[in-house]
Amino acid sequence: MICLRYKFLLLFIFIFFVSFSYVIAQSRYDFKGKSTNIREGDRSFKQKKRTYEEEERIYEPVYAPFNKNKFPKKTTYQKQRPYQSEDRRLTKSTKKIRFRYLSGTYKNDYQEGSRLTYSIIWDGAGIGQSAFKYKTILDDATYELEHKSLDVAYTFGDEYTLTFGSSAIYSGTLTATTDENDIYESSSVTGYGYFSVIGIEFGIFEILFAYQYVRFSFVEIESDSTSAYMASFKDSGNQYATGIGIAF
Repeated sequence: MICLRYKFLLLFIFIFFVSFSYVIAQSRYDFKGKSTNIREGDRSFKQKKRTYEEEERIYEPVYAPFNKNKFPKKTTYQKQRPYQSEDRRLTKSTKKIRFRYLSGTYKNDYQEGSRLTYSIIWDGAGIGQSAFKYKTILDDATYELEHKSLDVAYTFGDEYTLTFGSSAIYSGTLTATTDENDIYESSSVTGYGYFSVIGIEFGIFEILFAYQYVRFSFVEIESDSTSAYMASFKDSGNQYATGIGIAF
């Protein structure tokens, strides 16, 4: 009875061992038969090879119409005017055209006078004409005279100007009346003068301030009513004047 039990036990062990070995062997076979991306000794992933079909494609160029507005325009740089001090502005001549009018008068107990000046200035150089009227009482006689002069000048500056000029008297008349109502006349005159003008611009207009000096002499003073005559009449004086001008 005991021997029979051992026989059944051995048979069970043998069957179990054979079944277990068959399962292990089948598992190993299935594992080796499956495809895998990993090989022994190579743990890196395979890279997909690139095909050269895309690289060999021929791309035809596309031509677009030329548009010059897409490109930046060439910038031109203007030369900046260098800074100039106030003294430099006063001493540098200007290329403007200027028309000027000046007027000055003076009067006291025994004499009175007036002067009008017209001038034109271009590129600093100027020319003009002055008319001077004068009346005075001297040595029991009244003298009334007028003369005209040619003025030349030069102007420095731009917005603030300084003008220097001189005058040459070229014509005039003199009438002298004595207390006895004798009248003496002359048209022979010589003389000279000088002047300076300061100008300040306001837009196209100028405000002018001037100083004028004149010296003159009349000779050959004769009378139609008598044979007597005067040798000469000389005088000089200065005066201030103001005026207005146009500059452009």
